[in-house]
Amino acid sequence: MKQLYRALSVVLCLVLSLNMVCLAAPKSSAVLFSPDFSITSEAAVMVNLDKGVIVYEKNADKKMYPASLTKIVTAMVVLDHVPEEELNTTMYEAPLSVFDELYGTGASAVGLAWGEVTSVQDLLYSLLLKSACESAGILAYNVGGQSTQNFISMMNDKTKVIGCTGTHFTNPHGLFDKNQYTNAHDMAKIVLYALENYPKLVEIACTLDYQMQPTNVHGEGWAHIYHTNSMINPDSYEYYPYVKGFKTGTLDECGRNLSTLGSKDGNNYMLVTLGSPMTDEEGHTVYDHYEDHRMLYDWAFENLEYRQILSEGKEITEVPVRFGDNSDFVRLVTGESYSCIWDKNYDETKSLDSRRELATDKLNDDGSITAPVKKGDELGSYTLTLNNEEICTVPLVAQQDVTLSVMDETADKAKNFFTSGYFIAAVILVIILVIAYVAIVLTAEKKRRQRIKRIRRTRKF
Repeated sequence: MKQLYRALSVVLCLVLSLNMVCLAAPKSSAVLFSPDFSITSEAAVMVNLDKGVIVYEKNADKKMYPASLTKIVTAMVVLDHVPEEELNTTMYEAPLSVFDELYGTGASAVGLAWGEVTSVQDLLYSLLLKSACESAGILAYNVGGQSTQNFISMMNDKTKVIGCTGTHFTNPHGLFDKNQYTNAHDMAKIVLYALENYPKLVEIACTLDYQMQPTNVHGEGWAHIYHTNSMINPDSYEYYPYVKGFKTGTLDECGRNLSTLGSKDGNNYMLVTLGSPMTDEEGHTVYDHYEDHRMLYDWAFENLEYRQILSEGKEITEVPVRFGDNSDFVRLVTGESYSCIWDKNYDETKSLDSRRELATDKLNDDGSITAPVKKGDELGSYTLTLNNEEICTVPLVAQQDVTLSVMDETADKAKNFFTSGYFIAAVILVIILVIAYVAIVLTAEKKRRQRIKRIRRTRKF
């Protein structure tokens, strides 16, 4: 039965990763809806994998400590350097330096010893299921060319490729270091990148239990390990049937971290929470991070759906048209429909605000446009908002053709010419020319008469 469950878990996790959108940088294309409850975790990001949008976040950019979520990046770098088909045949020896670093820290471990030779496959399973810190150290030392620092540089280079801007690593296992930090946005990017690019990592991280193979130190059946995420264990009080994988992380300095995948009725989500308290006000140990995930998944599954909130062809406004032959106005309608993840409790017809903007480069001073207008011409935009948060912007287009009336256009041009500054200037110029002409004529006539008078006087003598 456990083998069947294990197989189903792996298949479901792989389906989740195959169905997801490319999400190196998850985006929010709709509003972030707030559930009617609060979570204990200090920071969180929840992503709908089907549409690639963030549906919930809390303190998503706040500086936090990754704890053992670090090991997701450790596994990525290992898989970048060891081919999947060689995982079970590539053997690494455990160096003393790894155990010297971990001595006295109380770090989680699977029980490997100095000098023990273990396959990369077993090291990865113990890394991601048991969260074994010595496995992280062994992998880092060997993959880094017997240099853990070199491996850490690879980890930081990896986060840059992923697109993280607030994450830095100083070790491969996640033990506390004030210079090893992340945030919920970055950690969501890391998990999503793993889902998209590392099917073997996903397979391992979604496995409930695993039998470690014999080594030069340990014999047959020496360690049967289980995933540290109790939500995927049917025998656990914390079991939640819609969750698969993914990784836990716990530190006294940062609290409880958890990343999981959730799927129900064809709706797929990924959730990262950081910084849930380890004890309550009375000092009792608590595991509220599991309740945080359960509540957020229940809320998402019950309330969120993919819905069309704006239909194509919806009439928004009318605009007057100059020189229209068949009409003196044109109706503007939405040029596209828009759908997004939406809360069923919000009636978009009542809760959304809207604004329209007309294309200023196509408008006349009086707010009209000039014919001809073709059906589908983009003449503006229409934006929907909720609580001042933009949801979508679609083009406003002409609903019908408006043909040009040549007669009206010609008459208007003539009218405009006779009232234009050019015409007035031309009239003034003509008047000036006429006056000048008359003055010249009168002057010439006056001179002619004077000349005649002089001639007449001369003849009298």
